[in-house]
Amino acid sequence: MRPFLCVLCLLLAAPAFAQDAPSAPERLAPLTDSVAADGVITRIYSCERGARVPAAYLNDSNPQRVVLMLEGRMVVLSHIRSADGAKYAEDGEGEAGYIWWTKGSSATLDWISEDGESQTLLSGCQEE
Repeated sequence: MRPFLCVLCLLLAAPAFAQDAPSAPERLAPLTDSVAADGVITRIYSCERGARVPAAYLNDSNPQRVVLMLEGRMVVLSHIRSADGAKYAEDGEGEAGYIWWTKGSSATLDWISEDGESQTLLSGCQEE
């Protein structure tokens, strides 16, 4: 999973590395609503209660993945089978952890506990 995070970090770095770069460390730019490169698509979702969720879809990986920024940390979820829309799960099987559901331009974030109980954390998320 680390190679995907490293690729994402490089894609988010701004400005591009230059030979005459100053010695100060580069600052990371926020995710933008665009196609970055090599099958990576970034989106920002506005959800209920004013929450914003940046997402980077890694469509050239197997399985496909999404990296979400949740409460200041990166969460990597793998695409799993769903009857409608796209579904991504933290454990890769949808049995425990975060679940990110998308359909069209809307999304929902759920949490499934170890005992299988599901709780919706963010609903009404729409692409900006």
